[in-house]
Amino acid sequence: MSAAARKRIKRRWGAPWTTAELKLLGKKPDSVLARRFGRTIQEVVAERERRRIRLRLPPRRWTAREIRLLGTMTDAELSRRLRCGYENVRRQRIALHIPSLRPTRWKRWTRREEKLLGKIPDKEAARHLGRSLQSVKQHRVLLGLRKYRLKFKMWTEAEEKQLGTAADSVIATSLGRKAPAVAARRHLLGIPPAPFVPRNAWTAEEDRLLGKFKDKEVARKLRRPLGGVRGRRRALGIKSLVLIRPFTPTEDKLLGTAIDREIGRRLGRHPATVAQRRRGLGIPAWRPRK
Repeated sequence: MSAAARKRIKRRWGAPWTTAELKLLGKKPDSVLARRFGRTIQEVVAERERRRIRLRLPPRRWTAREIRLLGTMTDAELSRRLRCGYENVRRQRIALHIPSLRPTRWKRWTRREEKLLGKIPDKEAARHLGRSLQSVKQHRVLLGLRKYRLKFKMWTEAEEKQLGTAADSVIATSLGRKAPAVAARRHLLGIPPAPFVPRNAWTAEEDRLLGKFKDKEVARKLRRPLGGVRGRRRALGIKSLVLIRPFTPTEDKLLGTAIDREIGRRLGRHPATVAQRRRGLGIPAWRPRK
């Protein structure tokens, strides 16, 4: 700008802002507006920030030195060094057709590792060797090795006879197969699945113990709760085994000589058992003399 043009610009430091000036805030650089309005740059910046107007800057110009850095390091590292956005670095690199630098470290393949390729699934080889699945696939194809295929195990007649006799998971464990394979073979042969048997279902051998021993003893032997044993016995209509020690003549002579509780304590019996035996023999209850 010439000296004559500078003289024509009237200084308006601290003057009120007009509507036309406010409309231009943020649309052009603050230095340009300050020179046009005859104000200081600090005044323009303060007014724009007070009104919360964002400054629209043109796209960042890349220098030759910065362009040479593209592709020599990762986009994230370069954006950190140049203090600009990650997307800005990425778009500039793609626009110039510069390949990105991958941070992965290339690990040299050994002969011991190459012997595993094609002999086990790629996924298992990647987990065993600590490599990515894509790296294992690419190296296997480079060596001209075929993909590992699971060997199909033929079904025998003895194995097919077991289908449907128990749950598929149980049969799969006994045959050394997978449960989906057992279910698929059973569907193919048209064999219905085995009826559902609850985990705590009673067997015939367990039912034979009911009534022969006390419920508490059966529960201990079968490792079942006492309430479950008692409920099963009642559901089958089996009477409980009550072992009562027979009374001796000496014990019968003591009945009625004292209260039933005292007699039961002496004989090691329940008071109700003593009272029942006394009534059966027609012996009156003992009453203290007045």
